[in-house]
Amino acid sequence: MAGDPNLLGPNIERLAREGVYCSRVYTSYPVCCPSRAAMLTGKVPHAAGVTGNHQLLPLEQSTMSAAMKAAGYRTGYIGKWHLDGAENPGFVPRERRRGFDDWSAFNVAHRHYDWVYFRDDPIPVRVSGFEADTQTDLALDFIRKDKGRPFYLCLSILPPHAPLTPPARHDTFQPAALRLRPNVPKQHEAAARRALAGYYGLCAAADQNLGRLLDELDAIGLAKDTIVVFTSDHGQMLWSHGVDEINLPFEESARIPFIVRYPRLIRAGATYDGLISNIDFAPTLMALCGIPALKGMHGSNQARRLTGVAAPAAGSIYSEGALRQLNEWRMVVQGRYKLVVDASNRPTYLFDLAGDAYEQENLAGQRGSAAITEQLQAIRRRWALRTADRAG
Repeated sequence: MAGDPNLLGPNIERLAREGVYCSRVYTSYPVCCPSRAAMLTGKVPHAAGVTGNHQLLPLEQSTMSAAMKAAGYRTGYIGKWHLDGAENPGFVPRERRRGFDDWSAFNVAHRHYDWVYFRDDPIPVRVSGFEADTQTDLALDFIRKDKGRPFYLCLSILPPHAPLTPPARHDTFQPAALRLRPNVPKQHEAAARRALAGYYGLCAAADQNLGRLLDELDAIGLAKDTIVVFTSDHGQMLWSHGVDEINLPFEESARIPFIVRYPRLIRAGATYDGLISNIDFAPTLMALCGIPALKGMHGSNQARRLTGVAAPAAGSIYSEGALRQLNEWRMVVQGRYKLVVDASNRPTYLFDLAGDAYEQENLAGQRGSAAITEQLQAIRRRWALRTADRAG
């Protein structure tokens, strides 16, 4: 699936067959909170006011969820929120839920078992089973209610986020049988295999629950008129380049899935290879619902391209990471090339993604790379100016 020989995801594959699979999608910041802020506001994270984990999304920020509610949609949020500071697990009062009314969520807790969530009061609802299963049950209950009214539901399940402990039914991947990415150093192969076995087990559990949702939409006759989106807030290195982290500009951390199914407008089995950022999600989904984009959004409306009306644009991606830390960086992708700069805007990485998909040859500073470096630097400066980022 998407070139991964290890992962078995029949329901994700089904969603791609029935919708549009987008092959070049990036998070604007490969960390939970900033990425989630970007998806809700359509702004790059520093402009949305969330520059790291465990921060409150400023109350003055406009969000897609509030706009959907104002347009008459029944709104619901289930699972991990992570936009209300550092409280763990964290009750989020109604005035900080950004327009989500039906609430079965918690601020942040990375547990797959023995977990809690909150509804409209700070009394926790305690659950002992596998978290994603119960959250999917809650999503099915939400979908079944008030079928005559349009709804906007965000189901934010934790898998395949660490801890890499899948339920027994999916703890079936054998480390020795897994194929590793070629950028995993030999000394880290054993650790990578162990991590990937748990990771793929969690992916399989998430896939099973996606199938339950798709089957329910079919059963109650809502599949044709419901937009289904499958995505993530960030990736995970899983020992590529010798690290098991996030918050890095490498493909394993910064690339995310994005599949959209909407039978009324999107051709089944379509693919889209244009560049997309998660700041594009809000204006695109709002456009598909006939709702105008919010003032100040940095993302672009990709609806005409996803529906095949317009050709892929030759745009660029702008991402940031480790803000206010020693290893702060910015990343620009255009066409086949990726440039990463440090806090002083000095190039640290330059990759030809078309010829070096696993980023094993750093072209930064090499002979012959000056022209493409300056071209990408110019794009980065334009993004910085547009988003009121640090001095270019």
